Amino acid sequence: MAEGASPRPRQPRRRMLDAAIELTSQGGYDALQVRAVAERAGVSSRTIYEYFQSLDALLIVAVAEQSEDLYRRFTQSYPTGRTAAIRVNKVIGELTETMTANKALTVGLIRALVGGKPDVAQYVNGFRAVLQAILANAIASGRSRKRDREVAEILESIWFTALVGWATGADSDGYIGEIMRRSTRLLLPNS
Repeated sequence: MAEGASPRPRQPRRRMLDAAIELTSQGGYDALQVRAVAERAGVSSRTIYEYFQSLDALLIVAVAEQSEDLYRRFTQSYPTGRTAAIRVNKVIGELTETMTANKALTVGLIRALVGGKPDVAQYVNGFRAVLQAILANAIASGRSRKRDREVAEILESIWFTALVGWATGADSDGYIGEIMRRSTRLLLPNS
């Protein structure tokens, strides 16, 4: 970069994604308002809707893109552990730790995912598919069979339900790990 030159400004899409993460992390789902995103990102309200159908879609995409490295690490390398249950619980532990690190952001994400807006269905399916692939990878260490994918689908549903329980305050952080250990013991016996 030439001396005195200013760094290239971030693109509007990136600024909106960053604004969504920042606002939700600091103030929860209710802080994710069109005016606040537009102001923080330096764009018009119209620009937001040119890129995203809803604020829920904006938040989901923002979190998904922020998590790409984590997802890539889980799907491109095989977790270590003698049994499938050990490997799955290790992965679930890391995912849970990541998700529970910022409660405001996770609660916002869950609200966006389960809000029932039609434009979000594709992101819900994508979220589920990624988690199921991560779990199938942990179960099978790269040689996934139909049964492994079916068990991964069930485990993903259990984990997400436990995460919702944590997000609403119905369950503790530890409950997620506990229910997942019981689930893997039942679904992956002698593995």
